[in-house]
Amino acid sequence: MKQELSKYTLRDKEVWKYLFDFQYSNLKGKVCWEYLDCLKQLHTAINPNEIPDFSKINEILKENNGWTIHVVPGLIEASEFFDHLKNKRFCSSTWLRSNEELHYIEEPDMFHDIFGHVPLLMNNDYANFAQKIGKLACHWIEDEQKIKQIQRLYWFTIEFGVIQRDGVTKSYGAGIISSIDEARIIAKKERTFLPYDVIEIINKEYNIDTIQPLYYEVESFKQLYKSLDYLEDVFNK
Repeated sequence: MKQELSKYTLRDKEVWKYLFDFQYSNLKGKVCWEYLDCLKQLHTAINPNEIPDFSKINEILKENNGWTIHVVPGLIEASEFFDHLKNKRFCSSTWLRSNEELHYIEEPDMFHDIFGHVPLLMNNDYANFAQKIGKLACHWIEDEQKIKQIQRLYWFTIEFGVIQRDGVTKSYGAGIISSIDEARIIAKKERTFLPYDVIEIINKEYNIDTIQPLYYEVESFKQLYKSLDYLEDVFNK
């Protein structure tokens, strides 16, 4: 599959611009500085004034650390998804949400994938963590229980992760960054926040169709990456 820029409508362009402008403003003071720095590095390819061109994004990502975007129709099998991560390919859909789903959407669309996920792939510590999750999952792909545990880790970090910055909780998870309502809830500390614990996380169930009741707070992206070494040791015992 590939992105077909000619098929985007005026409505798509209006939705993209609205989401980008609104959420960029909404995220001020709520998101970690690494995300904003990475988004700035990608401004020629990810900005409010045009539908993001995946080929432009790929040029920048690939030159920076070898990542690219792989187009998918929507949710795909775990084995395929993790294989793409292992090989530095981040999966993205090309469709945009409807006007009725602007503030919250259950299934990931292009805004979630590109605005939420892609920028932090410019950060090497974060990108290495994402790739290593893919490698770990591919190694244990025949073990249903371990794959479920890795999916939980992905959920509570890459999708809904928060990070401590000078005593303030900031968001880095794409599910938060692409959700207008959830970013506000995190900033107001209206949920439960616990210290990052990789073993607790892999044994924690989650719900995909509601705003999260619980978040795990990391100190740095290096901590995330190092936690996978420990998890690998646990899995190998």
